[in-house]
Amino acid sequence: LAIAIGTSHGAYKFSRPPTGDILDIQRIKEIHARIPNTHLVMHGSSSVPQEWLEVINQFGGEIPETYGVPVAEIVEGIKHGVRKVNIDTDLRLASTGAIRRFLGQNPAEFDPRKYLAVATKAMKDICLARYDAFGCAGNASKIKVDSLEVMFKRYESGELDPKIN
Repeated sequence: LAIAIGTSHGAYKFSRPPTGDILDIQRIKEIHARIPNTHLVMHGSSSVPQEWLEVINQFGGEIPETYGVPVAEIVEGIKHGVRKVNIDTDLRLASTGAIRRFLGQNPAEFDPRKYLAVATKAMKDICLARYDAFGCAGNASKIKVDSLEVMFKRYESGELDPKIN
């Protein structure tokens, strides 16, 4: 269930670092208390890493001052039922910054395999940092895979229907 708590898509979320008066973490807690078996989604929750904004602008970008959702706020949401967090903007900023820096430092380079490699590493680093912060690093092997037939039966039986407290 995607919930509205004050986030927004894209890089231009907030003109100042968000605090408790912008993001409604209490709403997450209240929704989770009523429907504890429903996975909640924080759309538009990129943190907009300041270090990547600086790199982009240092190497020719013109991104104005902007702030994203603090990772600590996302972690608080995860403690209260958030199970999906959208961070695409962070990945786009990291890849753009890495490419701009690489091409700025290597102006004769034109091989996309080289600048895409640094972009991929920058995005991977963001993902690894989020896995750690969100408490899910190293858990992939714990996922139990169910076949399509098993999932169909679970849905058909009503086992996965949301329950409201």
